Amino acid sequence: MNIFHEIYGTYFRIVKHLLKRRRMTESELNSVIIDEGFRDSCLFLQPRLIPNADGSDWGLFRKNDDGTLSANTKNDPQSPLTLLQKRWLRTKLEDPRIRLFLSDDEYSGLTEELKDTAPLYTSEMLYFYDQFSDGDPFEDRKYKMHFREILTALRNREIIDVSYRSGKGNGKRLRVVPFYIEYSEKNDKIRVYCIFPFSEQKENFIILNIGRILSLKRTGIFFSGEIDSEACFRQTRCEEPVTVRINPERNAHERFMMEFAPYEKRTELDTETGVMTVQLWYDSLDETEILIRLLGFGPVLEILSPPDFRKQAVERIKRQCEIMKSE
Repeated sequence: MNIFHEIYGTYFRIVKHLLKRRRMTESELNSVIIDEGFRDSCLFLQPRLIPNADGSDWGLFRKNDDGTLSANTKNDPQSPLTLLQKRWLRTKLEDPRIRLFLSDDEYSGLTEELKDTAPLYTSEMLYFYDQFSDGDPFEDRKYKMHFREILTALRNREIIDVSYRSGKGNGKRLRVVPFYIEYSEKNDKIRVYCIFPFSEQKENFIILNIGRILSLKRTGIFFSGEIDSEACFRQTRCEEPVTVRINPERNAHERFMMEFAPYEKRTELDTETGVMTVQLWYDSLDETEILIRLLGFGPVLEILSPPDFRKQAVERIKRQCEIMKSE
């Protein structure tokens, strides 16, 4: 089932953008198509938008005496929501994490607009397996305030003062600039990557769990230096990639590539046996999460290396077997 209609797709969005401009040159029209479309979008869209003598265009624009193009429509195009889309949005409003991005007034307004719309499904219908039970308190007032302050500081590159409790229970006071926010599905936690703005050390960044922030204050001081986010990510990258062997049964290849689509990997396929060998690089902070996700593939996947990573997998499987026997 497609939740969103094709009118919300790329081509419709491009045409909607162009019609709102009302008047433009052919060069400007082509620039919009190239910037917002696919590689071959100009080959398809441009002939349909620029008026042709044979009438093969869509009739959306007309040519003026000076060679510019004007929209034939009187009103800006609208994209009304279907009932299915409204039900999907009503469902999203039940997710407590969405309130991190919405003010109380925005949330109340959306809820009021959709009050007569039944959600597609409720939270009681969902079960998250292999997820830790001590997730962040997304509905906590202080947590929401901290997240929104961090999000504002990140967008403006503003320095913030943070009082923080580490995983070992130690208190810290930090002055940092947030530059990246990340959600861990397995941990059900949000963390923020920050740099120390006045540090000249090579490793001058820190990762904070938002749930451990005790207090936060924006300073009104804005950071104008460069933030080498890639260098920061490289510092947390695993020293050695995990290597796995994946058999072709149960559509395992496709499932693996979809599961780990965002990760850097190197893949080799044996065309005779259909066995795929993959080297997967990951953030060392996510090692446990990666291990759990790999074990979820069951017997179609074998962890080959590193030895310590493989040992952890064996120990987890042994513990699971012991639990099953005891039950």
